[in-house]
Amino acid sequence: MSNGQPQEIINQFCILYERTSRHGYPGFKPSLQPRLKRRMEKLVQLHPEWHSSDYVDYFWSLINQESLPESEQQFAHLHLVAYLDASRCHFIRQFARKFPFPLATCLHFFDLTTDVLYNRDQLKKIIHGHNANTSNAANLKTYCEGALKNIILEQINWESDWHLLCNVDLTSRRKFNNAAQKLREALFRQGITEPLVSHYCFAWHYFVPIYKNNRLYHPSQRKSRTWVQPEQTDFEETAREYNINRFLADAPLQVSSGSNVTAQMIQQWMNTCIQALRNSQKLVELSRDADSYEKHYDQSVNPWQTLESAQYSAEFINQITPSLQAQLQRIEQNLDKIRSKIPLQFRKAVMPLCYPHELSLLVQAQFAKKVGVNQGTVARYIANTYKSPLLTQMDSLIRTQLDNDLDVWSQNYVTEFLSKRFANPNQSQEVDKALMVAIESLAPHLQLLLKLRYGQKYSIDTIVDYLENESSDTIEKKLNLIRHNLEIAAIETLNQLKISYIEQLIKNHYKQVISDQLVTAFSEIKSRKIMKMRYAHRMPEEKIARLLPKENVSQAINQAKQQLQQALLQWSYGTYGISLDPEKDQISQAVETWLNQLYCLDLNELHSGEQYNV
Repeated sequence: MSNGQPQEIINQFCILYERTSRHGYPGFKPSLQPRLKRRMEKLVQLHPEWHSSDYVDYFWSLINQESLPESEQQFAHLHLVAYLDASRCHFIRQFARKFPFPLATCLHFFDLTTDVLYNRDQLKKIIHGHNANTSNAANLKTYCEGALKNIILEQINWESDWHLLCNVDLTSRRKFNNAAQKLREALFRQGITEPLVSHYCFAWHYFVPIYKNNRLYHPSQRKSRTWVQPEQTDFEETAREYNINRFLADAPLQVSSGSNVTAQMIQQWMNTCIQALRNSQKLVELSRDADSYEKHYDQSVNPWQTLESAQYSAEFINQITPSLQAQLQRIEQNLDKIRSKIPLQFRKAVMPLCYPHELSLLVQAQFAKKVGVNQGTVARYIANTYKSPLLTQMDSLIRTQLDNDLDVWSQNYVTEFLSKRFANPNQSQEVDKALMVAIESLAPHLQLLLKLRYGQKYSIDTIVDYLENESSDTIEKKLNLIRHNLEIAAIETLNQLKISYIEQLIKNHYKQVISDQLVTAFSEIKSRKIMKMRYAHRMPEEKIARLLPKENVSQAINQAKQQLQQALLQWSYGTYGISLDPEKDQISQAVETWLNQLYCLDLNELHSGEQYNV
């Protein structure tokens, strides 16, 4: 065969490099690729004398035969896509290098061209254009590259700043919300914080449909191929919608404060949003992780800042933790004095062996079966013996810190929230977030009262004039009822914080008990160097084998794991008289979990002794 070996021909028409697009025309299932290969193998057997161009002509004829079944046309289409795909991928990578931020540009170009190739009608237009030229024209792959290049350049010329801001599908709530989240993330990356982010996003919510209706869908604009500059009327309409709707129940609390916005403010905000989106695109090559930038760009605040103010110490947590740990030790020393069906000799084993955390060796049901009680007995033992005294101790510490009871604290907290943070709640404080949820659950007319009273700082008399159908006494009663509900939400959240903190403290304490046993056992392993390379430094076994060619790396790692597992088995039986042999798989999983945390453990032993080159 003069045009390559049979296998090369088969590969040309069955390997798809880019099968899907993140938007636009959907790709085909990867499971179709083996079927493409089988079909090509049969075709090559039938026509061994054919060249690549012959197969192109054959598939081209198939997709133009309307009488054929849809499945046959689909497969012919995919064979042609496969023929063009490798060349397309190479062309896109080379072409993207001519633009700033080539990685992000390359991904964008892949999307554009994938949407074209996987659209059968679009591909037919390209091939038809190639066939309509003279015999001296370039081959199909080169012609296709030129056609795709023109499509890319046309799209670049078509896009504008307002395309970047307003190219949103208004018919899909999910897509619109995703675009809103993308804008929020971009604004946080730009260094903009609340309440401005909520102001900008709320304005954008109304600007996009107004702009698209006036500039894209309007009869006078339909023939325009570009995203034109907005006009003053667009900003004026957006400002009007913003001011009318900012007191609605679904509007963010941040937009209910301050005076009315103007068209000039909306224009400035939208330009700021465009700049944030452009800068966000430039960062794509550094990180494609789009997880909640709000978390990264808000200052992290300890949840227990809830209890702190100017007159209280910021070291509250540092003070209460030692006190709770001392209480935990007192509990451990007096286990024989409590009432429980758990035998005395097994009581000290409950928390180290089966309190749930990452390194737990048993679950409660397994422990209960081993010591001859039911699971409920173990659960009550943990709750009554450990959690209840620790919560009592913490209640006492909190009351001392607050210097008053929780009712007074909740009243003061809600008062401060409404007067100082209503329009910009602290997203890092759990109580603030709980109050926001409580406000969002109120009836719309009650939310409006709050927004007028604390967002606009209206007096009761002004609210009466604004609403017209409410008396001052009625408004006062409703506001007092709302405050009472918010105070209850604050107390409930604080109580939940206490429970969560106690649970985390117990988890950390008994997780450390298991970790200490493994640290001791690890120090006695001969292959510590290999284990540190594998787990502390995250080296693959192949690389370790190259660095230490005389060592059997895989065998050394397996033996070390077995030693760590055996150490836990011996510790459990020797300390508590409980055999964990039937649960070896769970012990193995706990060891693996601990090893995978070696890189973040602050252990001098892990970084002493052996030296090696990396």
